[in-house]
Amino acid sequence: MACSDDNASTVDNPINTENRVLLLKVDLLTNTFEGGKELIFPNADGFTIGHDYVPPGDFGSIKLKYTETGGTIFDGTIVWSGLGAMTYPEALDAPGTFSVMDNSGEMPALSQFETVNYINEGEGVIPPSEIDYQSIWNAISDLQQVAAYRASNPNAKIHLFLYTPSVGIGNPQEWDWFVILKN
Repeated sequence: MACSDDNASTVDNPINTENRVLLLKVDLLTNTFEGGKELIFPNADGFTIGHDYVPPGDFGSIKLKYTETGGTIFDGTIVWSGLGAMTYPEALDAPGTFSVMDNSGEMPALSQFETVNYINEGEGVIPPSEIDYQSIWNAISDLQQVAAYRASNPNAKIHLFLYTPSVGIGNPQEWDWFVILKN
């Protein structure tokens, strides 16, 4: 028999059949999970994160794109000596809406993490050697969706994007990591 009932849940599981990206927000200073959004895109081969960066003379912006589909993953404004805002997604789902597991998922190898660099070196990006990967991972490792995404695509890169809506006299209390997972 070519198909069995045992395989039906894998085939019918939307996380395996739809092209999904999970965007999770983690506070830079406290490493607290602050919410997230699951995005659905047209099917595509590959997953590359491109960006459109407008440096903030006074006002700037950063848009992250799913290159293969042209779809937007994240969009936000950046204000020099002020405070920008995330404009896409329009809102994140609250932390309490995410199901959690009793046990946290194991920390992936550091080689599985990749930072989304959109600013020239020396302009405010935290070097990878200074990123607290373990604390960022601990903030999301007990989420059922994280476990499902990692099980569905265990070799996928875990993308880290640091959103700094305030620069110049920027306030790190307003900055957040976004963890981006692909199913």
